[in-house]
Amino acid sequence: MSDSKSLPKNYGDMLSDFVLLDAKGKPYTSKPIRMEGLLLMVLFEADCPTCQFSAPYLQRFHTLYAEPSAGRFQIWGLSQDGEEITTDFAEQFGVTFPLLIDDQLNVTEEYAITNVPDLYLLGAEERIQGAVVGGFSRAGFNGLAKQIAEYLGVPYLPIVQDHEVTPTIKPG
Repeated sequence: MSDSKSLPKNYGDMLSDFVLLDAKGKPYTSKPIRMEGLLLMVLFEADCPTCQFSAPYLQRFHTLYAEPSAGRFQIWGLSQDGEEITTDFAEQFGVTFPLLIDDQLNVTEEYAITNVPDLYLLGAEERIQGAVVGGFSRAGFNGLAKQIAEYLGVPYLPIVQDHEVTPTIKPG
């Protein structure tokens, strides 16, 4: 990687659009989705313990915000693994949002990912609207939820709830 890409992309950086396939070969294109709403993309690896720990919280973004939004907000997982491993991950951790295959690491390299999971909130602007980089973050996940709720005009529902015993952060 060049020096200009030595650090992962973060909030305020220029975003990079992509087209990836899911495990069944269906193409997903980021630009039209983000131009009409918000897209939360999550780069992950199936055997990463922090990604596994984060999976139920990521599913909450889908359940609490994406499903009732009529397409105005979507969450996509971008797996660094192949189709079979990605499908197994979804089944094991109850993930029902789209999981796309980045096993050639094109998006991973474009975003200069060093640790996973990495979450990027993309909208119509050409810059990243929100980010949680390098692992699980209670404040980061809930901060993204606040941004999404505000955009959608719905009540804020925390992704990580106060009564849950979780670490403040869990690096990937």
